[in-house]
Parts: sequence; C-alpha cells; structure tokens
Amino acid sequence: MPVAYNIHPAFTVDDETLLETDLTACHLLVLVGNGTFSYVVFEPGAKKFLALKSYHFEPQKLALADLEMIEEVFDADKLLFTAFKSVLLAFDTGSGALVPHLYYMPSLKKEYLHLSQPEKMQEAVMSDLLPGLPMVNIYSVDKDLLGFLRKEFSTDRVVHAHSALLQAYPQDLDYRAAEGIAFVQVQRQTFNITLYIDGKLIIQQEGEYLAGLDVVYQLVNTLRQLGLNEQQVKVKLGGIVNIDSPVYQEMYKFIPRLEWVQRLPGFQYIAAMQETPGYYFYNLYALALCV
Repeated sequence: MPVAYNIHPAFTVDDETLLETDLTACHLLVLVGNGTFSYVVFEPGAKKFLALKSYHFEPQKLALADLEMIEEVFDADKLLFTAFKSVLLAFDTGSGALVPHLYYMPSLKKEYLHLSQPEKMQEAVMSDLLPGLPMVNIYSVDKDLLGFLRKEFSTDRVVHAHSALLQAYPQDLDYRAAEGIAFVQVQRQTFNITLYIDGKLIIQQEGEYLAGLDVVYQLVNTLRQLGLNEQQVKVKLGGIVNIDSPVYQEMYKFIPRLEWVQRLPGFQYIAAMQETPGYYFYNLYALALCV
C-alpha cells in the first residue's frame, strides 16, 4: 500500500537577490541527512549565500523511504532543475572512519571502513581527502540514493558533511585553545563531536540520541577518557537547536563553558539569513569550503 507522506520545507530563506543573480555562475550545495534534504545557493564571486531551503520528512529508518521523499522534493521544487555552475552533494547519513593519509590505499577503503563500521546493504564506499589534514575520511552512502542524485544533478562531486566540518572548525577563534575545545553538531537523532587541543584534531565521532542526556553522557565520557575536564573545556554547540531544546537544557546543566558555534566567517549572507541563528545551518554553509 502506498505511504502517504507529509512533506514541506521546514525552512525557506531567500529574497529578491536570487532573481537578480545569474544562477549559472552559482554553486548548489546539497546536504542529505536522515529525514532531511537541504540546500543553499552560493555565489562564489561575492562569496555570498543567496537562498536556503530545508525539508524534513518521515519516515526516517529506511534509505528507500528517504529516496521516495527526495523524489517528491524534486517534483515540487523547480529551482533544483536550474543549470547551476556546479552541484556538490553532501551526505550526513552515518559516520565514517578517519585514516592517516600515509597508510591509505584506495583499493582497501572498504576494509578500512568496516574495521569500525558495520557493512550496510546497498552501500557505496566513498572517501574524501582533507586539505590541511594528513587524513582521509572514508564513509558509505546508499547506492540507490547516490545514483538518483547523481543522475538528477548530473554531478560526481560528493563529500561527507563531517569532512566539511573539519574544514570549517579551524576558522573558529578558539580553535587553538590549549585546554581543548569540543564542537558538537546536533542533527535529527544524531550528533557529531569534534575535539581539538591546541589546534590539533584529537577525535571526531558520531552518536545517536533519544534524550539530551545521551549527548551529555557521550561528550563527558569522551573528554574524561582523553584526560580532559568537562568543567574546563569549551564546548560550542551547533545545529537545529535552541535554548528550549532538551539537548541544550541538559548540556547547560553539566557544561559550564557552553557556547553557540558562531556563524562561519569570511562569507556574505542575505539579510534574512542573518536573522536566523548562525549555528542553525553551520554544516550546510560549511560546504562552501569544499567547492
């Protein structure tokens, strides 16, 4: 029996600038998550974000369900058929494995990944080189979903969302904090922790959560295993959260040096975007560093 879906853009941000711009000179940056499909239009000459839209949908458990919903997004959103200069596809549908570049062999990337991640049905194993880091990020995406998006957008440009975050975080003013800094990016049902000490990447990991305490527990446990004190380490939070969200409320109780991650510097944002907290779509804006 066909499933009745309720799909709608949860966020839409644009203005007349979009109509006044030659979109064939712009990049479309697309981010696919579990139950989410978001994109931002980026004009590289002015380094300006012109429009943003984010869809949230159900169900979220099967890649096939996500694919069906994304097909409906294409039916409804005609901007996606614009002849952009390029389209970058980013996935945040599961964690990956960071492998030192010195030991990386492309022919063994599947074996590297499955040392830490279980093999999935219908997976395509991908890898990202990380500029400025002696690491390769290896991850998997659903083959059918990847094939559909590559065909619709006529692009082979693919990156993992966590790879973009690793390009963005070093631009934060506290990136070289000697006592350590942890960035926590919260998505629907998942979160990502990236920890630096004195500018050196220590760990990046992903977890699932049902309650705010789940995020706090993994963060505190990770810091303590590394010999760090959660009372001293600065933690910057990003994602679709606010001061009323369970994740923020619980972190506020246990993490005294909690802050919001700041809007990614070095770019221009239309006025309507500046009215939205900069941490909301930090991971989406970070994709501009990958084009």
